[in-house]
Amino acid sequence: MWFIDKTWLKPVLATAIAGTLVGCASGPKVYDRATLASSEQSLVDSKPDVLQADFQNLFEEGQRNKVLNLMEIGVKAYRAGYRQEARNTLTQARLEIESVYADTDSARKARSIWYEEAEKDFKGEPYERAMVYFYLGLIYLEEGDYGNARASFLAGLLQDAFAEEEQNSTDFALLLYLAGWSALQMGSDQLAREHFEELKLYRPDAPIPDADDNALLIVETGKSPRKLGDGVGHYQLVYRRGKKFQDVSAEVRNGKEWLPLYPMEDIFFQASTRGGRAIDRIVEGQIQFKENTRAVGSTLSSASQNSMLAGFSAAAGGAVGAGFAAISLISVAADGMSASANTRADIRYWKGLPDTIHLMPVTAASGDPVTVRFLDKYGQPVPGLTDNTEFKFDGRGAGLAFATSRRPIQEKTHDQAD
Repeated sequence: MWFIDKTWLKPVLATAIAGTLVGCASGPKVYDRATLASSEQSLVDSKPDVLQADFQNLFEEGQRNKVLNLMEIGVKAYRAGYRQEARNTLTQARLEIESVYADTDSARKARSIWYEEAEKDFKGEPYERAMVYFYLGLIYLEEGDYGNARASFLAGLLQDAFAEEEQNSTDFALLLYLAGWSALQMGSDQLAREHFEELKLYRPDAPIPDADDNALLIVETGKSPRKLGDGVGHYQLVYRRGKKFQDVSAEVRNGKEWLPLYPMEDIFFQASTRGGRAIDRIVEGQIQFKENTRAVGSTLSSASQNSMLAGFSAAAGGAVGAGFAAISLISVAADGMSASANTRADIRYWKGLPDTIHLMPVTAASGDPVTVRFLDKYGQPVPGLTDNTEFKFDGRGAGLAFATSRRPIQEKTHDQAD
């Protein structure tokens, strides 16, 4: 049975670095859903039951929601254990994202056209795009492909730095930690040290792996941050924390003890900030920032005693592996599209994301069982909410266990407001 006994350093309050971005808040309307061809319906019917409704959405909602539906299928497939399905759909989402959000001249040209569209196809906000690379990176880790795992996490950092037309500082500590973990498994101790040194700017109390830690436990809690339309005509975009969930932290059983997991990333914080600076709202493509940037709320503030984020420039984002080198630019159709001064805010969002991601490096063996329980804001176990999994090793000496409080559920179409 694995065991861990670590003392976390007390976090140090760091200065948040402001970032500036120009965005686009264009408005969704309810589109007619296409009728599936017999071949498409057959494909839907061939999928696992838990994924069929999402594949139905993929075909019926078409190109406008293609990336969003691929994201939803990918995370649901990953949690349900359908790894190949998850890899296929998330890879498709990645390619669509990189056609517009790559660091190339052709992609920048595409972005200049993209933002003139009042009714654009969904490509996700920076935090949503970064999370595609997070789940892909986990799949690479499970396969023992440490190079592409690290490349995926670094590419996620690059997407977090992309704020529409401009690049800003990135503060996605989770991805930086996992890039360091991947470097360790590659045997690149120097790279690992560099990543973990960067990490200390954001999470000075983070549990850095010991020499004998050969496995990583990753746990999700809560529900996705929400995008809402606000103001007259609902043309202002605002972010709100997810609702209708109790679990805010997690513990793992170690013999007769329960050990707390470290809250590495608050997804709502990532959604509602740029470069550590809190967003008030997005109006006509311009971000308005809160005057008091330190007033932003975060589950990490209470769970990790105010481990605030410091600025970090994602220079490492260019070090993307060979698996991400070839990007095929998809042409952006602008015919028939016109920009509108006060269009409704685009409130589509990736509902399958969690609220917070926790982790713990451990010493484990293949097949070691893992029991995780989830706690409410008072530190009490949420009745009936646990997850059981085990450590799976990749054949190269490293293990990974993934637990979540999320369960695949039937959800509304993406153009329907909550």
